[in-house]
Amino acid sequence: MTITEKTPLETELETAERKLSEGPTDEQLLLAVGVSQDRQAFNTLFQRFSKKIFAMGMKLTRNEQLAHDLVQEALMTVWTKAPLYDLDRGTAQSWIFTLTRNRCFDMLRKKKRQPQTISSDDIWPQEGDADMSFVHEEQGSQAVEIAQIERFYTELPVAQQAVIEQIYIYDRTHEEAAAELEIPLGTLKSRLRLGVAKLRVLIGVEQ
Repeated sequence: MTITEKTPLETELETAERKLSEGPTDEQLLLAVGVSQDRQAFNTLFQRFSKKIFAMGMKLTRNEQLAHDLVQEALMTVWTKAPLYDLDRGTAQSWIFTLTRNRCFDMLRKKKRQPQTISSDDIWPQEGDADMSFVHEEQGSQAVEIAQIERFYTELPVAQQAVIEQIYIYDRTHEEAAAELEIPLGTLKSRLRLGVAKLRVLIGVEQ
């Protein structure tokens, strides 16, 4: 029995047909929502992302009701902000997940009724951390409002934002945060050190 190999053109046509059978891409759907408020496209996005957003909400909040609320909040924000999506700056999934994470942060911030403060001693990692032992020489006693962290931390790189959220917004230990983010503890501490250093500059804390 002779097996005939497919030509590059045949392979390309099969790939194109398979993509058509799978329906429009996430990017095409999001652009349709942004350009013409296409409700059918939005409904398809809802079906594709609602479970993923719920899973993210459970992971971040550990609260089923908040996770359900996040699905509604995030996808309504997708509807209203879809015109801002830029295909050249990333995938639809990345854009939606970033928006979802920000909405989750907003929900948790509103949930915190009582104002909190932390000192610069708290914001820096413990002196015992080998990769941050130089820090104690520059610590001061000035208090830093949590609100200031919330205001400036979004200017950090995404990886550092995630660590700052886990430690200072969600109030998790280094070990818990590393487990949540699925990164080594040493990596978390390194990102925390860099993120906090940038926050100190942004907030204006004396070094």
